[in-house]
Amino acid sequence: MTRKIGLGFLSICLTVVSAMNISTEAASVEKFYKGKKVKMIVRSAPGGGYDFYARLIARHMAKHIPGNPKMIVVNMPGAGGIVAANYMMLRAKQDGTELAILSREAPISQRSKDVGVKFDLLKLNPLGSAASSTFIVTLAKNHPVKTYKQLRNSKKQVLFGASGPGAGSYTYAALLKQDGFNVKIISGFIGGASRFLAIERGNVHATANSYESTAKAIEELGLVPILYSGAKRSELAGVPHISEQLSAKGRQFAALMAAPLAAGRPFYTTPNVPADRLAVLRAAFKSAIEDPAARLEAKKSKRNVTWTSAQTVEKVNREVLDASDAVIALYKESQKKPKLDYTKLPSVAGKISDVKKKGKSIVVGGKKFKISGKRTKVYVAGKKVKRKALKVGMNCKVMYQKGKKEAVKVDCK
Repeated sequence: MTRKIGLGFLSICLTVVSAMNISTEAASVEKFYKGKKVKMIVRSAPGGGYDFYARLIARHMAKHIPGNPKMIVVNMPGAGGIVAANYMMLRAKQDGTELAILSREAPISQRSKDVGVKFDLLKLNPLGSAASSTFIVTLAKNHPVKTYKQLRNSKKQVLFGASGPGAGSYTYAALLKQDGFNVKIISGFIGGASRFLAIERGNVHATANSYESTAKAIEELGLVPILYSGAKRSELAGVPHISEQLSAKGRQFAALMAAPLAAGRPFYTTPNVPADRLAVLRAAFKSAIEDPAARLEAKKSKRNVTWTSAQTVEKVNREVLDASDAVIALYKESQKKPKLDYTKLPSVAGKISDVKKKGKSIVVGGKKFKISGKRTKVYVAGKKVKRKALKVGMNCKVMYQKGKKEAVKVDCK
């Protein structure tokens, strides 16, 4: 009898101590976050799907974090999301004050060792995902191609607007091209809005993008969905799944691309965040998604909001990182940009009549051209130089892509 009482008393003591520890940890987290500013990094430019979810979570997550810190949103586009992921891995504070929404394609970029990748998703700490995603291929309403079969059999090349290698807009277009579709990728667009504008202007004919980010353009611009990947949606009834239309090799590639869509809007924090803060951030993230005000806001914006656990995000990442070499070889092949044939590009020759901002723009033959510090190749007397070497009076030939104001190559004597 005495022994039973002793064990009961010990159990009560352990429970009290455990509760005290939890209370102490909560107080410690609250003290840490009180008066702090928490950054929410967005892997893309303002206005797209990633930006929407980042701002939605930022507006509603802070009130669920003890200490109620202020949350600010910072857009960090570049390299299909690689810039933001590298920042979180290498430069962000590792104390739980910096969060990010990263590319769903990030695990594919890591597995294939894309150029510039310095992050490791197995070291970053996922908070969860705000939505499962559906990716769709759409064409302009006035384009003669209206179905995937017509796209497959099209004799005229269809121009796809895309961001850059590593981004879904590029990779899905590359998947179609690799599988025999008569597709040409026009890359360099920043964000979905710029691609939709290019379609409206007739500069490109099609694009691939998440359904959530394209729904408004479908309604307002009449874009025609012809293929989808990922979660099935009632709005896309009658639109075939992309894997049903591809070769056996293409289906393997499509499966790799579909895997991350299960956690289509993944949020992370940095490595080495203390366990108590990480637990609080994950709980606050879930509470933000389940917050009635956030759900109402998402509904008004016609956005899908579904909580996916951090463990599921980790599982998806590991699944992609374990992909076979054969499938990754297909992906890598798709990311190669075709070499430009400068002899076939439109060009203007003449003297430079004006130079602005140390060579950021020049006027040749009455036409103004932007000169990129990275993308434009500049030569003077056969030697590659920086754009600041361009001077008024030089005789130059400027090569550019049709419909674009940025020079591809400037060759001066």
